[in-house]
Amino acid sequence: MKPGEKKPVQETEELTAREEKLQAREEALEHDLKKLNIFRSGLKDFDASETAAGKPFTLSEIHDHRMVEGVAGENLNETMALEAFMNELVLIFVHTDGTSGALEVVTPTVNGINQPIIRGRNQYVKRKYVEVLAWSKITTYRQEVADPSRPENIQMTPLANMTAPFVVREDKNPKGRAWLENILAQPA
Repeated sequence: MKPGEKKPVQETEELTAREEKLQAREEALEHDLKKLNIFRSGLKDFDASETAAGKPFTLSEIHDHRMVEGVAGENLNETMALEAFMNELVLIFVHTDGTSGALEVVTPTVNGINQPIIRGRNQYVKRKYVEVLAWSKITTYRQEVADPSRPENIQMTPLANMTAPFVVREDKNPKGRAWLENILAQPA
């Protein structure tokens, strides 16, 4: 072809088709890379990341577990202090459960956010999840016969037991112990 001559139409169409194929292949490779990154991070489901273009997100980038709520009125400082108190880290130890079929991981939930806690290990968790554990009780009943001469008169005595008994190993806030004792003293 001499300078100044136009390329044949067929050649231009072939170039356009090749560019479209390369673009499609590039998009497929990006999609496969997203799947690979998600698989490497241990996630099984990758549909959510496919909706957004660009680099894949980690779970901490998607949700940093901080909620934004409006607070009105004069109690703003009290509300902020309570929020800070409930988000303090506390070192706890959740006892193992020897019953058949018991779960090795306890998962308290606050505002739709789960906090897995492995039984038999010291772990730092936010105080708000400790509160959920403290309130989580099951009531069983013990039968008592007050008068042995009248065994038909049975009294049922309720016994409240924690569903996931735990021990606080470390709480740096001086108010933490009284706060927990107050919760544990409440009836089931």
